[in-house]
Amino acid sequence: MKLKDLRVSWRQLLAEPAYSLVVVLGLAVAIAAAYLIALLLNDRWLPDPSVPQPDRVVRLEFKGNIPGRNDDWFSSMPFVFRHALLDAKAPVSHVARVAESDLGLRVGEQVSKNHVMFADPELVDIFGLKALSGDVRAALSKPDTVALTTGAAERLFGRSSDVLGQRLRMRGQEMTVAALLPRQAANSELEFDVLANFESPASDQAPWMLRAWYFINGNVYARLADGASAAQLGTLMQSIFDRSPGTTEVPPEWRAGGRKSAFVRAMPLTRIPFEGGGSQTRLMLYSALSLMALTMLALAAINYVNLSSVRTLRRQREIAVRKSLGASPARLGLQFVLESSLVASLAGVVGLLLAWLLAPGFADLLDVQFASKLFAPAQLISLALACLLLGALTGLYPARVALGVHCAPALQGRKQSEGAAGRRLRRAMTVLQFSAALTLSGAAVVVVWQSEFVARLNPGFKTEGLLAIELPPSAKREAKLGLYEALRGHASVQRLSMSDDIPGRNGIGAVVSLTRGATKVSTRRSLADGSFVDTYGIPLLAGSLDGVSVPEVSPFDPSVPKQVWPVLIDATSAQAMGFASPNDALGQVMLAEDLEVRVQAVSGPIRQESARDLRQPQLFMLLKHGHSVLTLAGSDLPALRAAAQEAWPRYFPEDVLLLSSVHEELAQRYRLDRNIGRLIAVTSLLALLLAAFGVYALAAYTVRRAALEIVIRKLHGAGHRHIAALLIKEFAPLLGLAALISLPLIWWIAQQYLSGFIERAQMGGWPLLAALLVTLLMSGLAGLRHALAAMSMRPIQALRD
Repeated sequence: MKLKDLRVSWRQLLAEPAYSLVVVLGLAVAIAAAYLIALLLNDRWLPDPSVPQPDRVVRLEFKGNIPGRNDDWFSSMPFVFRHALLDAKAPVSHVARVAESDLGLRVGEQVSKNHVMFADPELVDIFGLKALSGDVRAALSKPDTVALTTGAAERLFGRSSDVLGQRLRMRGQEMTVAALLPRQAANSELEFDVLANFESPASDQAPWMLRAWYFINGNVYARLADGASAAQLGTLMQSIFDRSPGTTEVPPEWRAGGRKSAFVRAMPLTRIPFEGGGSQTRLMLYSALSLMALTMLALAAINYVNLSSVRTLRRQREIAVRKSLGASPARLGLQFVLESSLVASLAGVVGLLLAWLLAPGFADLLDVQFASKLFAPAQLISLALACLLLGALTGLYPARVALGVHCAPALQGRKQSEGAAGRRLRRAMTVLQFSAALTLSGAAVVVVWQSEFVARLNPGFKTEGLLAIELPPSAKREAKLGLYEALRGHASVQRLSMSDDIPGRNGIGAVVSLTRGATKVSTRRSLADGSFVDTYGIPLLAGSLDGVSVPEVSPFDPSVPKQVWPVLIDATSAQAMGFASPNDALGQVMLAEDLEVRVQAVSGPIRQESARDLRQPQLFMLLKHGHSVLTLAGSDLPALRAAAQEAWPRYFPEDVLLLSSVHEELAQRYRLDRNIGRLIAVTSLLALLLAAFGVYALAAYTVRRAALEIVIRKLHGAGHRHIAALLIKEFAPLLGLAALISLPLIWWIAQQYLSGFIERAQMGGWPLLAALLVTLLMSGLAGLRHALAAMSMRPIQALRD
């Protein structure tokens, strides 16, 4: 190969700017998407490189075995397991508990929100945490010291160094900065701004939570001892739990007949992306992204091969001249491979710029961060090698076409084709393009349709016009009551109520066994005050909460005398308990575990679970003011926000105000589904465009090859419709075959995706029909130019050529 060959390749690209633009942009978009997805997968599937021996680090995981439910593994774990493992002399060198919370930290008059992680000092040895300055282990060993990341230091003190010894307030406690840490990598298992001692008064851990075996409120990590395995530790953990008091913390029917009330396991850090809690959804997402990246690359490569082959056939005379002047087959083939490699390299440069531009939006769309840098040397070298390989592969077929050109006919001006085998290959590639475009379009319709369907499911309460205020966990009852009364008198607040959470935000929730005679039903338990029904617009089928005496102290407080507790149940719960009608349930006294409850009202069915989970019977225990969420109802959300911002500092000066629209908060449950649908829709649109380019190339080749036949038909009286029918005859079988291939694929993708939902949209054959119509439209537009050219072709010109 000589430098002159490279110049020839460059001149060929400049000679046909439209062709060059189409092939370079097509490959660039595919390369950008593949590059971003490859970086994402690299970050998600590889552990944080700063963790020493990550395969020896395990996260303890918990899975409840509640009758009638099939819960996934939780990444969280009861805190009691730390002492249980140490007492049992488990094969671990270090064990640490971790609790996380978003807290307001005060420095002077400034309060800022930070993600605080309360942890045992052993966390330093488990994850190999290293400080930029100070001692992290010492910071976690004292109840009044903290370690900050550089980001938190900048936010709190306006600088990322020289902060050791500085003071801040956390939940009313004076804390001293004892260590400074670098920002954690995006693929780190630990995400925090501030590290503090697990037993610090600021952690506000209730003593009963530290002893509970069936309550998960944080994580437990361990480092395996030499020679020990995660499976060995998991077996020991299950044995400890089966013999623990935790088996008596659940209703008897949960453990009847030798049934295990829960399962526990140890998951190595390196296996968490593949087998850890919640990994099934992640694997499906990453597999879909990988398939989309490969599909786009394949479509772009096929598109280039199609267009390049047509262009190669137009260069027959040039190729014949080069052969006549002594160009060897190897040099001629290398010339076309070099042209393809140049196109792929240019596409790689443009794709890298596109990836840089699209990375923030892509990360926001999938709610991830990129740990790998786009322009890191290792990534750039990998991208360059991949582009060269792509160029070499896509240049093989045009080189084969060029080598098949015969000199004498080409120099005489007689046109040659790529042969029957080449035509079959081109048609097969076109069918592949059509199939991929149809499949992606059908998948996009399925995901978008289902995500819109679940977003419109009626939860049984209203979500519009509601603003939720997160109350600090350590807030005193007087402060909560003061804020409540201050906002109740505000002109913009029409109604307000307190509850233990925004209904429907937590897909799991607390479960109690509701008993009436011989009937026992596992019921989701929530806490709310008497105005909860009016605030959330919950329709009552029977009864009323007006005039009901609502207790002011939690029923779980041991100092509270036993009494019959007023409750609200929904229609699902009433039916499950065997009541013939909602009215029959009114006034009935039942047992919720060991607490007597009386039904004051029955509402319509309420769904707090996501569309992926079975609808549970609902039980709302009435309680005044002792809650963690205050919800405001009004017609003007900005005015509600202003009212909350004005009143908050008077009652919670040490905490950051956290406000959220109830509608937007509940929409977060399906945000990833909607974003995936949009991503697939964009990908399917790109696939359709690439398939349209393939149709364009095939139409150009068909018209060129059949030019003589077309003009002879026209000379014998064929009209435009006959010429159009000739072209349709060429494309219809290809599109029909693509539809036959895509139909089962779309059905399989729909079944796989919808299998994760209990509530499913009834789609029938509409996804395939929609995909087929869009593909037909794109194909028709792509082939229209050459169809019009064929219809207006002058016989004298075709016969002369």
